[in-house]
Amino acid sequence: MGFASHSAEISDTARGDLDRFAKAVNAGGVRQIELRAYAGGGDPAESRKVALARALAVRNYLIDQRVKARIEIGAFVPSSNGAGGDRVDVLAP
Repeated sequence: MGFASHSAEISDTARGDLDRFAKAVNAGGVRQIELRAYAGGGDPAESRKVALARALAVRNYLIDQRVKARIEIGAFVPSSNGAGGDRVDVLAP
C-alpha cells in the first residue's frame, strides 16, 4: 500500500484494503505477518524514521482490527536507483 511522501497516515483506500486483509487473516488462521515499510528522501536516517512510523501505523491498525497473528516489522530506505518507493508491503507467509 502506498503512502504520501513523508507521511505515515493510512489513506481511506488503504484502510479498506487492510480491513479485507484482516478479515482474511482472521478467517484463515494465519499465524505470522510481516510488514516491510519503505520511505524515500534525501536523508537516510529521516527516511528510516518515516518508514518505521508507517510500519507501526499499519501494525496498530491491524491490531485494532483484532488480528491475532504475530506481526513483525522492518523499516527500509529504498536503493539508490529509487526502487522501493513510499509504501508498506504486507506479507503473510
